[in-house]
Amino acid sequence: MQSNIVIDPTYCGWDQATLLIFSENVFGNFIYYSHLFPAIAILILAAFVFLQNWKLRANRALLFMAVVFSIWSFFDLILWATEKPEFTMFFWSILIYFDFLIYVGALYFIYAFVEDRYPSVRAELVIFALFVPLLIFAHTSVNLTGYDYTNCYREALEGPLWQYYLYNVEILVLAWILIYGLYKAHKVAPSKRTSVRLATFGITAFLFLFSLGNILGSFEVDWELGQYGLFGMPVFAGFLTYLIVRYNALNVKILATQALITTLVILNVSILFIRKVENIQIIAVATVLLTLGIGFVLARSVKREVEQKQLAQQLATELAGVNVRLERLDKMKSEFVSIASHQLRSPLTSVRGYISMIIEGSYGEVNPKVKEVLTHVSDASRHMALSIEDYLNVSRIEAGNMKYEIADYDLKKLANEVVVELVPVAEKKGIKLEFKPATEEGVAVKLDIGKSRQIVQNLIDNALKYTKDTGTITVVVRKDKEKKKAYVDVIDQGIGISPEGLKTLFQKFERAKNANEINVTGTGLGLYIARTMANGMGGDITVASEGEGKGSTFTFVMPLNGIEAKWT
Repeated sequence: MQSNIVIDPTYCGWDQATLLIFSENVFGNFIYYSHLFPAIAILILAAFVFLQNWKLRANRALLFMAVVFSIWSFFDLILWATEKPEFTMFFWSILIYFDFLIYVGALYFIYAFVEDRYPSVRAELVIFALFVPLLIFAHTSVNLTGYDYTNCYREALEGPLWQYYLYNVEILVLAWILIYGLYKAHKVAPSKRTSVRLATFGITAFLFLFSLGNILGSFEVDWELGQYGLFGMPVFAGFLTYLIVRYNALNVKILATQALITTLVILNVSILFIRKVENIQIIAVATVLLTLGIGFVLARSVKREVEQKQLAQQLATELAGVNVRLERLDKMKSEFVSIASHQLRSPLTSVRGYISMIIEGSYGEVNPKVKEVLTHVSDASRHMALSIEDYLNVSRIEAGNMKYEIADYDLKKLANEVVVELVPVAEKKGIKLEFKPATEEGVAVKLDIGKSRQIVQNLIDNALKYTKDTGTITVVVRKDKEKKKAYVDVIDQGIGISPEGLKTLFQKFERAKNANEINVTGTGLGLYIARTMANGMGGDITVASEGEGKGSTFTFVMPLNGIEAKWT
């Protein structure tokens, strides 16, 4: 009921509010507790989540909702504490905006939580359309019809904008969130299904209690009922904390022990908001019950953490023992390979020497057919010797025994020497091997001559293996004085390498998928050894290919040493 009679503040015994919210006008039993405890709880949680991962949309939406809810709680406390009718009318009229924005924040949160996106443009247009009447009528009598002067309760009289529009809109948004969350719970991956349902139930529980408190307070004209609806926010905070601890929701890592301690601190500090001693017992009982409920859930997570930590320690101990045994076995394997390779290399050298002498006629004239067979045997023994050398080098690398004798040398001269040695091998296969230096100057570098020769030989040998008959292999030596780098490019017209094969080509025992189509003798160790040697001398090996069937370019890269060597 509205009246034009002005009530004398002294007659009503109104107290003057301090900092807008502190005064003796607050007559409810738990007003400060019901407003400040939920606001502080959700602000702490939302701020922590936001700072952990501010880029996540759900975290931003949660912070927005927490801030709006806290502002709403502060403004509502002003209505309880103020003695000024003009303050009551002003803050009550704008409270309708924040009421609506709480629901909008909740809607955005559930969308972002489920799908990491906000509502579609069409949905946002619907939200804006629902907000337009508030913009138009918030400061008219449709919102507040007047100030009630018939009593000393300092209340405004709500109009149809509150009672017949906003509350229905809130119910609509609440149903929207519930239906959307439950529907999407069936669409997401099974691992996320439970977390989506819990988030949906948590947010709808808060909104339902919040709406129920406001609606009952409005229609019953008993605003003490409305304060109990605010406790829906701690309920939602509890759901959210459990989701973070149990399912690592919102990309936030927090231990259950931390969550439990923080919860207990907030619950105990919130008792300070009780104004009357006789009410502390009630709040204490409620706090104990709430602590038991939340503590039971979180204690299970604490127990799980302890069990996981014990299991992790046990596994770490077992893995340490396994690792020691594996290292011992690996060392034994390397030693065995080294010994076996040495034992094989000596007789194989003798075999190759005698075969070479027989082919050359040192023991008399040899039948052409026999000579052809012996040539194949010589080639096979050469490949075997190269494989044995690869195994020896791998064992040296793994044992850390690979040593380098660094000296100044002309990389251009070295590459040419290797090409000259391998030209006869290329001619036998019908492949043209050519040397095309890109500089007339020498290319002086600091390197291990033997290992560098082996690297260039390995790259050319690979090109010979995987280049089809009548192809061409070009060896280019160049340097870049600005970058202070020297390069040996081995360019072939072979089988090429796929993008996937390029990623693993330099790993042990790795070969291109199409390598066996043209050559089955490779071990998959040559490039691994070559790159390791190059790295050991401060250089590298790179590879480029446009794809299968389009050839490859392997590049041996070494730093220039600043000395200009002359080509001889």
